[in-house]
Amino acid sequence: MTQPTSDEDFITAWQTYGGSPTKIAAALGISERAVYKRRSKFADKGLKLTTVPLVERGYKYGWQDRGAAYRRQNDFNIDTGTIIVFSDAHWWPDQPISVAHQALLELIKELKPSCVVANGDVFDGARVSRHAPLGWVNVPTVKEELDVCEEFLHEIHMTADPKRCAFFWNIGNHDQRFDRTLAQNAAEFEGAISKLEDRFYAWDFAWSLNVNDHTMIKHRYHNGIHAGYNNTLKSGRSIVTGHLHRLLVTPWGDYNGRRYGVDTGTLSDPLSPQFEYAENNPSPHTSGFAVLNFKDGMLLPPELCEVINGHAYFRGQEVV
Repeated sequence: MTQPTSDEDFITAWQTYGGSPTKIAAALGISERAVYKRRSKFADKGLKLTTVPLVERGYKYGWQDRGAAYRRQNDFNIDTGTIIVFSDAHWWPDQPISVAHQALLELIKELKPSCVVANGDVFDGARVSRHAPLGWVNVPTVKEELDVCEEFLHEIHMTADPKRCAFFWNIGNHDQRFDRTLAQNAAEFEGAISKLEDRFYAWDFAWSLNVNDHTMIKHRYHNGIHAGYNNTLKSGRSIVTGHLHRLLVTPWGDYNGRRYGVDTGTLSDPLSPQFEYAENNPSPHTSGFAVLNFKDGMLLPPELCEVINGHAYFRGQEVV
């Protein structure tokens, strides 16, 4: 196929190849950069072309997701713009709004991201944990946690402007507690009780988010002090994870080029009661989140917004 002569041709190719810039470029005989630029022009006109999973064998999300607990991955393509990734909010009711949470809202207003990613463990699930309670600790109910998650996620959703921003939620191990408990204890109610992703329909759920076919965002991969290094080394691409609450960027390079392992920290205060299991031990857990900037489809060095001594800093400036 030659270079498209109409918007209709480009849209058809986008839908046919599921939004993959590599496949679209090959099919249309143009560069991937041209694909990104053409997509950006559509976005300027108010038409957002999102990745569409290929429908095969009549299954909703393609055969590879048939019978899976969650979609394997979502895909997002960005030419020039920003993605903000936060994780491990572990929101409880009746707790002060964290400094990182306030900074997140401020930077969403300032940076106007093309995409916001909740990278797992948004829901804590204190009462449906497989771990025994710490004595007679007073923990919130599932409904109380869901209510505060709905409140805060709606605030983020509206701050980011849903008309121009995409929203993804990558499942974390704490998020799994909600659906796992229902599946174990109320299997007969399948289809009658809303799953987590049914309740938060404004966010696209999956295990992971693939960005531009070179950056992976997911809740967890390796553990330990060298997790960031091992994540990017063994995945072969830049990878953004949460789970460990450490907030850091680990660069790596080889014959394939420069890439990064990013830990998105925790959106909550590490001294909040959600984390009492740490027994007041010294910890590298850090409050903040990550900002990913893209230029012509390339990931630039990831940036962090970090809370230090009760204040959030980004690019050397105090945000909150």
